[in-house]
Amino acid sequence: MELSRKQWGSVSLAAVRVGRFAARVAEAHCLGHGPGKSRKPWEIGFQRRACLIYAPTLRPEYLRGVADASAYCAGLMDGAEPESRIAADWDTADWEIVARFLRSTSRALGEMPEVAAVASGAVGAEIESAPPAALRYELFAELLNPQGVARLRDAAEAVARCCGSHMQAVPTAQELELIASLAVQEPVGELAERNAVSLRAMYRRIEKMWKRLGAANQVQGVALAVQQGWIAPPPWGEEQT
Repeated sequence: MELSRKQWGSVSLAAVRVGRFAARVAEAHCLGHGPGKSRKPWEIGFQRRACLIYAPTLRPEYLRGVADASAYCAGLMDGAEPESRIAADWDTADWEIVARFLRSTSRALGEMPEVAAVASGAVGAEIESAPPAALRYELFAELLNPQGVARLRDAAEAVARCCGSHMQAVPTAQELELIASLAVQEPVGELAERNAVSLRAMYRRIEKMWKRLGAANQVQGVALAVQQGWIAPPPWGEEQT
């Protein structure tokens, strides 16, 4: 499944939130709280204990929103895969840790009767990137081992960087070659023949590329590529400009 720029942004926001949660627990450890024994804060066992900390402080409506947002982003992560230009430096374990954290968060919250009583999707408030300051992070520190917290934080930061790379919508090497050919007005039929695909498939590939890069059409796409320095300005004559 290919994610839109907005969907990559949603996953990035979730990863930032997870990373900031881990950072605050790490601060509590530094202040002398804990350490606990749990090394895997992304597992359901920890999340169920964490719900006992959430409940006295956060409203069920807010927790319903967190559960829904976590489930949504976990679903996006389950079907997404970083592009080849990013995957070379990518550790899939980071992706899975954050996805599991979000899945177990949603599941544990949904098991709380007061949260389950709130209709899914009924909460309109946006779940921000920063976890609530009102939470007692020293209680999480009493549950979690610093190594597990550090691993969660590293994974969340890696996922956020990956999402950021996708949101920047930098063209791949194949796309750069295609843009350069379109910039000099090479016929789409010749591009299709060279790439051993049908004319219709080539048009679909071009349309998909412009959409991913945020361009409405070929004119905008080529202009964007020149502006960003991805390709040299095409040799258009004055009558074509």
